[in-house]
Amino acid sequence: MRKFIAIALAFCCVLSLCACGKKDTGEKERECGVYITMEANDVFTVSCGTDEGSDSFKNADETAIAAGTVIHFDFAGDKADSTERADIEYSICLYDKDLNIIEAKSFVDDFSNNARVDITVTEDHKIINANAAKNGGDVVIDMTTASGKDGVRYMSPTVFMSERSEAADKINESLRAMETEYTTKTYQDNYGLYTQNIGDGTAQGLSAFSMNRTIRTERADSSIISLRVVDRASLGTTDTLKISGTTYDSQTGNEITLADLGESSEKIVNTVSEKILVSFNEDAKYQGVFFNEGYSETIKSLISDGHWYLSSEGIVIIANPGEIADSSAGFYEFTVSYDDLKDVINADFIPDSDRDGSEGDIDVVFAADSKASNLTLLGNAAATDIKSLLLSATGNIYELDVYTINYSESAKTYTLVKQLLACSDMSDGAALAINTELAGTTPAMVVRFKLADGTHEIRLLSLDENGAVKVTNPYASAGIVITSRLPYSGDIDGDNKEETISTSTDAQGLTVLNVESSGSTAEAATGIKEVSSIRLFDLDGDGVREIYIDGKDANADTITCVAFYSPDESRPLHLALFDSQSYAHGSIKEFADSKLILDTEMNILGTYKVKNVYALADKSFSKASDDIVFDNNTTYVTTSKSITLSNGSLLATGTKLRFTSTDGSSVINFVTDGGFTGSIPIASSGSGWTISGQPDTSYFTSLPYKN
Repeated sequence: MRKFIAIALAFCCVLSLCACGKKDTGEKERECGVYITMEANDVFTVSCGTDEGSDSFKNADETAIAAGTVIHFDFAGDKADSTERADIEYSICLYDKDLNIIEAKSFVDDFSNNARVDITVTEDHKIINANAAKNGGDVVIDMTTASGKDGVRYMSPTVFMSERSEAADKINESLRAMETEYTTKTYQDNYGLYTQNIGDGTAQGLSAFSMNRTIRTERADSSIISLRVVDRASLGTTDTLKISGTTYDSQTGNEITLADLGESSEKIVNTVSEKILVSFNEDAKYQGVFFNEGYSETIKSLISDGHWYLSSEGIVIIANPGEIADSSAGFYEFTVSYDDLKDVINADFIPDSDRDGSEGDIDVVFAADSKASNLTLLGNAAATDIKSLLLSATGNIYELDVYTINYSESAKTYTLVKQLLACSDMSDGAALAINTELAGTTPAMVVRFKLADGTHEIRLLSLDENGAVKVTNPYASAGIVITSRLPYSGDIDGDNKEETISTSTDAQGLTVLNVESSGSTAEAATGIKEVSSIRLFDLDGDGVREIYIDGKDANADTITCVAFYSPDESRPLHLALFDSQSYAHGSIKEFADSKLILDTEMNILGTYKVKNVYALADKSFSKASDDIVFDNNTTYVTTSKSITLSNGSLLATGTKLRFTSTDGSSVINFVTDGGFTGSIPIASSGSGWTISGQPDTSYFTSLPYKN
């Protein structure tokens, strides 16, 4: 009888509390209701669905359900197998012993291809949709750009936290207050300065009034949301720049002050200032900088609210122009790591490094694409008035952000322009709407994220020649670049254990490569004095990444070394051989077709950039081809007299040609401006190169040798 009452009451609640059904979005209409009843001693679970083909009551029993247990509800019917997206609102209720509702929560799920709801209840009687938890998205921040009067532009962040909506609302309220202050008081102050500066308008070189606020998410996770705010203004005769930071507690939504970070703000100030001052003496980039008198005390005063934010690496202290050095020197930002802060700040504010999943990636399609129908959307919905994108995750990824970029096709590099999105974490089936359109085949957006082991990943977004979304992985040809992330921790050899890569210098100032694992450290001397890059890549596909390092040796020649890490061998870390030596001339250009391609210069009938291509086998490198290829050589030279070619024919005087490849010793190949190809016999002499026994310079009007 008691069970019947519980079921009946639950069914009534379905009708009264669950306003099930879809929002009017033009998508398929469906209805459902799901309820949980829990008592102190006995637990009742009741699900009610009004979908065609589903049972009104799927489960009702008196089996005790422990906190944290996942409860599954399945919805039947052909509508559950639809390929059209069907977002359904439903409610979950938690009852006490007397069948009074003590907790009720609404959710939205897509039931088109996922007719199962997983619900769990925490010890403090909080209801959690386990489906949403599996998809990640603990914190999502959506950035939009707004315009005000008189050239005022500003970025407007909106925070989404599905499990902490009240905290998100509190943060968003604070952010809207910041915007209001910026568009009213800050605008009035700046415009007043502008009118003073321009006077009667007769001065020369006056700029128009403008204000621009850009905001960047520096950290977003279950503990902290921290934003970097940059304010620029053009005030007629002067331009101003101010950087500030604002940080929130992700659990409560409260703004965090410096005093909130630890038990003693004095200890924080002393620790941070000490580390910054040490960096002045040890970091080469500060050498030659003339800091203002009393800068050490000024640094202490800057460690205050408004002058800091938290990144994934540590606390960042801001020094705006003129605060510690002349205004012409610009601004400075000093990062003090969490390792240095662990004794002075609350452990809850230090990022959690314990993450699940070693692999993860993204996919991007147009939001209107049918392939997007099976995804769980985090954050804002996709806009319908533009060709929005839908970014989805495969596997687990972390610390994701999306920026518009300016891309250099020639240099294959980009600069960040504007942040569009930030997300703490994503898992299989989670998606974010990018409400900014792509245009053209040149990359216009970059997606950056981390894997569980800390590996940084980058994907460039553009359109292909057919107008579809194209996702490019620049690391696919460049390897995983870890130069600026040492010490780097990750699984190098595929044994599911982390190794740590670092460098040191020997007595000659040459770089020593170090790999630490399980408390033991292996070393390898590289012979490189000035490192350019360090990267990881599995060239031979054996599941073990090699360590590639290039830079200048003691003679200022550019060389590349490759190290193998094999912990079970007598020499766990050793350098690969390039023929008979432990290095190759040149810097790393790319990895392509299972080959290592190096860029170098060669003096052969001029000075040219050439590509050396190496294949890897049995942990040693060999030339993949006898030919050395000239790298995008567009330099044309003109013959000053006829040249006998390898096939015995004559190349006429006044022929314009460029060199394409060489064997490096006996022949150099060319193509004329008319498309004719051929080979010139050459020989090396003590003073240079010869053709038919004569100096090469005697056969051309000029050759582009470097002095």
